[in-house]
Amino acid sequence: MKNIFLSLLAIFAVVGTASAQDATVNRSLSFYFDAFSGELTEAPGFEDGDLSRMLSGNEFEFGMTYSQNFATATWLSMWVKALFVVGQRTTYDNATGNFLGNGGGNMNMLANPRVQLGLNFGGYAILAMDTRGLIAQENFYTIALPGNGGSFTFMTILEFWAVPQVLDVDTYELPDGEDGMYGDSLGTGRGTTIVDLFALRVDYSIAFAQNWRYTTKLAFRFSGGGGFDHSATTFFQDGFQIRWENQIAWNVTPSFSMWTQLRYRIDNLASNASLPIDHRIYLQAGLGYSFDFSGN
Repeated sequence: MKNIFLSLLAIFAVVGTASAQDATVNRSLSFYFDAFSGELTEAPGFEDGDLSRMLSGNEFEFGMTYSQNFATATWLSMWVKALFVVGQRTTYDNATGNFLGNGGGNMNMLANPRVQLGLNFGGYAILAMDTRGLIAQENFYTIALPGNGGSFTFMTILEFWAVPQVLDVDTYELPDGEDGMYGDSLGTGRGTTIVDLFALRVDYSIAFAQNWRYTTKLAFRFSGGGGFDHSATTFFQDGFQIRWENQIAWNVTPSFSMWTQLRYRIDNLASNASLPIDHRIYLQAGLGYSFDFSGN
């Protein structure tokens, strides 16, 4: 997997250099910081004496992205993204869905580092892979409304592991002694997951003031974490979620931007395990700064 990733990086570098000799290439380097509140609602049936899940699962993400197009194929662009995430891990009871507490902090300065390579095909599709072995493929289609009526964007999202991920059935974590995230799935008490996420999403976005934009996003998501036999029934029942997000973004300058977003998620709507419906609310915010190196 590491060799494949490095080979793709080398190919992108060679293509980008060759293209730059033909015509001007648009290049940018962006730095960003995103914050995620974690849980802002209690689990279903929460009572005095139970563990509170408020603010559990909070995260802070730091990253940078280099992107460029290709002079000989203006519809094609690429990016290289490096990031790390710090925050708290959470643990839930598989049978009841009850919150069991934080599984420990992950607050060292190189927590969960990863690098991602991606291609953007004219703003209609992307294909990306990161150093965890997760491959992402998304498709987009945008319909602009007349005047200043905003636009609708329809999306499909698919994320899957290049090598099936092996997790412990009882803890949803890597088996003890497992070397890395992949391994033999035939051992007792283990299960594999290939598809990590499939989603259908529609966004509506509109500019409402100078440099301000409002976007609402509605997604029907099927998560690979919803059960370890990973049959179609389990995937589409236990992994089903509805997510609704409302975001306000402000381009302070052409280079500096910031945004905030409220996320509402409903879990267990079709759970095969008869888990109670879980209403979850999260708050997110971020800022970024971009440097333009076009023509260099």
